Amino acid sequence: MVTKFFSMFSILAFLYSSGQKLYKIEKNQFGEPLLNNEAKYSFKEKPTEEDLKTIDTTAYYVQVFEGRYYNEEEMKNPRIIIFHNDGFFKNESLMYFRKFDEHRGKNSVYYGGKYRIKNNEIFIEEFLPASQGKTKWYTRRITNGKIDGNKIIFNDGLISIFEKRKNLPAK
Repeated sequence: MVTKFFSMFSILAFLYSSGQKLYKIEKNQFGEPLLNNEAKYSFKEKPTEEDLKTIDTTAYYVQVFEGRYYNEEEMKNPRIIIFHNDGFFKNESLMYFRKFDEHRGKNSVYYGGKYRIKNNEIFIEEFLPASQGKTKWYTRRITNGKIDGNKIIFNDGLISIFEKRKNLPAK
């Protein structure tokens, strides 16, 4: 019990000292952590007509496995990003595609987040758990990527590449 408390205290102290603001986010009756008055997206603007020419809101952006090492589990379950006209994006994986749609709306942390486009750069904003396991504490993260034709390349320490597709790969 003491070690668990000390571990949690250490993690919170580290996050606080590193400048990361922590947000307390409660879960609803379906286990979905929902954004609240304190935990809101900072991206407010909707994509412009020009922005929507650089990103296809009718396509899937599927993770492709190039640029770094991927383990077998990652390769069986690529991530999928779906961009919406209203500035939201949905972040899913092939294995669980549409499995949680019934109870997961855009105000759920697990839905995805919001995006913003500036020239050929894309910025995505999302809330992530502050620690592994069950937590009520989340941090806000903004990641930028480069739009290169039909690909989006994110480099936040690890390179992740997503390619535009009209159909999903087979499970």
